[in-house]
Amino acid sequence: MSLGLAIALMGMTTLAVAILLVPLLLRQRFGGSREAYNLTVYRDQLAEIGRDIDRGVLTAEQAEAARAEIGRRILALNPAEQPAAAVTSPVPFAAAIVAVIALPFAAWTIYAALGSPGVPDQPYASRGKANPPTTTAEASPPHDMSEILGRLRKHLAEQPTDVNGWLLLARSTMSLNRFAEAADAYRHAAELSAGQSPEGRLDIIGDWGEAQVLAAGGVVTPQAREAFEKTLEDPENAPRSRYYLALAAQQQGDVKGALQKWVDLEADSPGDADYLAMLRQRITTAATTLGLDPAALKTSSGAPRGPTGPTAPVATAQAAPAPASSTPDPQRVREAEKALQNAPPEDRQAMINSMVERLATRLEQQPDDLEGWVRLGRSYMVLGQPQKAREAYAHAVKLRPDDPGLKKAYAEADAAAK
Repeated sequence: MSLGLAIALMGMTTLAVAILLVPLLLRQRFGGSREAYNLTVYRDQLAEIGRDIDRGVLTAEQAEAARAEIGRRILALNPAEQPAAAVTSPVPFAAAIVAVIALPFAAWTIYAALGSPGVPDQPYASRGKANPPTTTAEASPPHDMSEILGRLRKHLAEQPTDVNGWLLLARSTMSLNRFAEAADAYRHAAELSAGQSPEGRLDIIGDWGEAQVLAAGGVVTPQAREAFEKTLEDPENAPRSRYYLALAAQQQGDVKGALQKWVDLEADSPGDADYLAMLRQRITTAATTLGLDPAALKTSSGAPRGPTGPTAPVATAQAAPAPASSTPDPQRVREAEKALQNAPPEDRQAMINSMVERLATRLEQQPDDLEGWVRLGRSYMVLGQPQKAREAYAHAVKLRPDDPGLKKAYAEADAAAK
């Protein structure tokens, strides 16, 4: 910022402060009695009554009543109070002068120490504009995230055997959709974990395989298939591994084999598994490709699929879903978020719809869950279903009729539904 501009701005600040202080100074130096002011007002009102009679606005009776009321107010004044004497002390005026001169200098001194006078202005036309869309799937991370990743990479260069460091780098880059970097970091972590046990950490190997699929644009590479085969015996990783191994079979041309693997996985899955919607969509697509009826499919053991669809229950005797709780389990929430983040774009919507429908089913059994109804209303609004959102918010308003926020949400959903 140039010196001339700084001086001009300081002058403008001084003038503004002076303009604000002048009325206060005049009020102090030439103050008057409140009683005297009220008396002047009452006298003006009496004169106005006479003018109202001349214009025919008031009748004689109304004028007399108004004069009586004003006279009563005049009599109620304190005649002993005298007009306030003019302020003669020069102290307030001197203090005001000091404030007018010192305040701008103090403000600009603080700005010079703490502000950024050397930063160029942003053109007005460019303010508020959205960032230009990226041309790749990897959006640039915030500046502070770049610094964190840089420090982490430097740490791993100095200590390349830090398994937890590689895992942190893998998960961080995965959250930024940098799947190739994440796969490489998972590879380091998987190789290092092999020294902790003969098979290595199966959870890391499974994550590594999934990162390779995402880095390859959804293609199950031979190395990824090998990783999934290693984790088939692990109960926690087996469903994911079975899904991707079936996908690998489909990509190699064995659509029928992939379809059977997915049907068997569906039968072995709990009814509240978050990946069921995505799995059922794969089954429907593969069955349609083969000209088969998805509802008529059977498992390898000959058992029928049973009811199908995004909201159909798929509970089995071996894996019956536990009763729904009004408070979502944090572990399941994290698993659902991870599944949504890593799912292919065409599968995410089906997963979201499935979770929303499960919430609606649970609320039918637990109609007093206020937080659940609010969450369901918000979900329907996001999905573009204002009619269902209105019904959900109506339940919430019944549970808490005095909540203005719920009433506003209901009104917005009602307006969108019309």
